Amino acid sequence: MKLGIITGTTRPGNVGTTVGEWVNDNLATRTDVEIQDLKVADFDLDLLNEPTVPGQANGEYDNPKTVKWAEAIKECDAYVFVTAEYNAAPPAALKNAVDLLFVEWTDKPVGFVGYGFGGGQRSIKHWRDIVGNLKMKDAEETVNIFLGEEFPDGRFTPAEGKADDLQKLVDEIAALHGRQ
Repeated sequence: MKLGIITGTTRPGNVGTTVGEWVNDNLATRTDVEIQDLKVADFDLDLLNEPTVPGQANGEYDNPKTVKWAEAIKECDAYVFVTAEYNAAPPAALKNAVDLLFVEWTDKPVGFVGYGFGGGQRSIKHWRDIVGNLKMKDAEETVNIFLGEEFPDGRFTPAEGKADDLQKLVDEIAALHGRQ
C-alpha cells in the first residue's frame, strides 16, 4: 500500500514538519507500506482557482500546480493527514489542498495525526466531516500530539505510547485499504 503522509502546514518555523518527519521515521521499517512524503508547502498551491468545480472536473485540471498535486495524490492508495489545529479548525493550506481535488480522494482510506494545544482534536473533528463528503474511509484511531506537553522546550518529545498509537492508526488504514 502506498501511503501518502501529507503535512499540511506551510508557515515558516511550523512544528508540522517535525511531526511529519516523526511519522515518516516511525513508519520507515514497515514492510506493508511504501511511504510517500507530501508536504503541502512544497507544492506552492494557489487558492482554489480551477474553472471547473473539482467534483465535476473528473480529475482534469488547468493549473499546472493543481495537476502536479493531483498526480502525487492519485499515486497513493491511502493517506495520513498531519494536521495542525488553528483556532479550533484545520489549517487553511491543507484544507485548500484537499478542496482542489475530488476523484483523487474518493474511496481511499485516511487517518489523522493532529497537533495543537488540544492535541488537534477539534481539527480532526472537522476533517471527519470533510473527508466524509469526499467519500473517503476515515480511520477511527488517531494520534494526538499536545504542544504544551510534547514540545516543552520547543523540541518534539513524543509522549510514551505515541509511536504505538501511530502503528495502530496505520494498521487500521491498511485494513480499510484491504476492504476496497
